[in-house]
Amino acid sequence: MKNIMLRKKLWIWIALASIAYYGCSDMNSLHDEYLKRGETIYIGQPDSVKIYTGKNRVKISCRNFDPKVAKLTVYWDFREGSALFDVPNDKMGEEIEMIVPNLEEKQYTFELVATNSEGQFPSIPLNITGEVYGSRYETSLINRKMTGDATIAPFDNNRMDFAWAKTLDNMVGVELKYLNSSNVETVLKVPNDEMTTSITDSRDDNVAYRTLYLPEENCIDTFYTDYTPVNFFEIEEEKMLDKGLFVRWNPADIPYLSLTGQNPWQNIEALWDGLTGNTGFSSNTSVVIPFNITFDLGQTARINRIIIHPRLGGQQYTFNHPRRISIYGSTTPDVTADVATWTYLGEFVSYRPSLSGGTAADDLAYLEQGEEFKAVENTDAPIRYLRLIITERWVATGTTVQLAELEVFGFFDE
Repeated sequence: MKNIMLRKKLWIWIALASIAYYGCSDMNSLHDEYLKRGETIYIGQPDSVKIYTGKNRVKISCRNFDPKVAKLTVYWDFREGSALFDVPNDKMGEEIEMIVPNLEEKQYTFELVATNSEGQFPSIPLNITGEVYGSRYETSLINRKMTGDATIAPFDNNRMDFAWAKTLDNMVGVELKYLNSSNVETVLKVPNDEMTTSITDSRDDNVAYRTLYLPEENCIDTFYTDYTPVNFFEIEEEKMLDKGLFVRWNPADIPYLSLTGQNPWQNIEALWDGLTGNTGFSSNTSVVIPFNITFDLGQTARINRIIIHPRLGGQQYTFNHPRRISIYGSTTPDVTADVATWTYLGEFVSYRPSLSGGTAADDLAYLEQGEEFKAVENTDAPIRYLRLIITERWVATGTTVQLAELEVFGFFDE
């Protein structure tokens, strides 16, 4: 009985040993197979990746922190396109930049893969998207508008003035191209916030301009419209009419009504004696509105503007001070009281700063400079005789009409 039990135990130990032996053999086989395959090693991905759009190209920047990295491949269009770049080993942790050229105009998803110098152990791919612009975008751009014709002043060394309209989306400036006085082609950059530009060294009026755009803030290329020639409006030299030629004159049915018998500086000649302040023309008392003042300029010009100086010294904005004046002119003395025989130039309306939130001091400072009337109609008509019709005073219950001085500006036909 004892021998039987020993034999059973022996067989059990033999079975366990066999299981252990064959089990270890299977594990070693698996381990050997793993060692034969080799360990999978990944190189570090690019870090801090940025993309900058451009014209048929992009710029990609990144940083490398893995010393094993020597190459970087950029793929696009599902790896149908690619570009290979060296990664300098002396710029560890520094920003490196790569330009991918010759791209079509569209949106891309770029795949970045880093490897060692033999192209082994690729990093886990990193994707980044970006837009590429080209001729299709550039041909859609338009030039910045001007608020009117550019002007050129031959009398002022061909000074050119440009007035710009509002800026356009993604616009970053304008370039004016011209020949300067030394016959050198010059390009003047006009920033977005500049609404008026002047050129004072031009050789002639052959000027063209184009507008600059960046479709995105991070774009590495500037896009341009085509150059457009500038059309100029030639302006004339404005001159002040010679007041020494002004003389008293009135048609028969427009009587001369100055304050006669008083100081001579109250006659109509006081309107062109060069004195301002509390001196000047005064009508007689109890005049009827509308009230006429007429005189001969002694010269013929196209009237552009008139500076009107009221009487000061406490007379401003009172019952003597004209508030509204209709202004007419004529080439010939063959006119009557009928305004249809005259040429209408426009209406002057006096202004008072204190009524718009200013002070009495503002009123006086404003009037001391004189008020400007700008002719708005028939500005091309030659004028020799002037007619002012005072239709309103600052205080309706006035008794006289007073003015200190007039300065007349216009253009002379040579």
